[in-house]
Amino acid sequence: MSYAQINGIRIHYESYGQGDPILLINGLSAPAVNFLFQVRDLSPHYRVITFDNRGVGETGVVDGALYPTAQMADDAAGLLDHLEIKRAHVLGTSMGGTIAQELALRHPKPVRSLVLACTWARGDGRFLHTVRSWVALCHKLSVEERFREVLYPWIFTPAFLERPGPVEDALKRALAYPYQTAPEGIERQAGGVLAWNGTRVRDLKKIRVPTLVLVGREDILTPPAFSRELARLIPRAKLKIMAGAHGFFIEEAPVFNRAVLSFLRAVK
Repeated sequence: MSYAQINGIRIHYESYGQGDPILLINGLSAPAVNFLFQVRDLSPHYRVITFDNRGVGETGVVDGALYPTAQMADDAAGLLDHLEIKRAHVLGTSMGGTIAQELALRHPKPVRSLVLACTWARGDGRFLHTVRSWVALCHKLSVEERFREVLYPWIFTPAFLERPGPVEDALKRALAYPYQTAPEGIERQAGGVLAWNGTRVRDLKKIRVPTLVLVGREDILTPPAFSRELARLIPRAKLKIMAGAHGFFIEEAPVFNRAVLSFLRAVK
């Protein structure tokens, strides 16, 4: 386990494999371990760096009424600097995709390419209401109830949820993690999500690196319309609509990872 003192806090990170670096940035309430399947498939080809955003995992809850997306992008940039990585591919899922966008805008030099998955530039009213609802519920539910009753119906497809085996396997892996996210961490990350939403729409034209936008066709949290808009806003971004829902990088990990590898290999 590795730690770095960045922007006044201790950030937990891990590095796997060798080669050109790729930084993976996670979504709301999710620790680095959420990228288990990406580490497995990408690390034979690239140096894969995962980390816990402020508020989750072994980085833990730190001071602040909310965690601005710009601050979390600065954390990611600080980690790359700590690791003496001058340029890296960057992959962000969900909230991690907004952090990746902000990273490319605030710190363009170390960003070699972007993969923006199940994310958005401008979420609609239902999306914002859902985030607020999750915050309210996380203070009232157990960790298991958070996953089973709130999170899973939004991130997995109906077909996945109809099969008890995969659902229980996913739940078992999630509950085995010893550093569960505290409600305060979820609330502060969500505050950053809500404050950032829609604020960077006009700036995305400044992103000039190769960009792949990925979304599951059954995503009901950040639906394909969000990704279509995002791909239009970023010059020469490529859009790929794939099987799966919001958690397609878990549910459809092999297909997702092949798409990422294909894109990365084409980046000059």
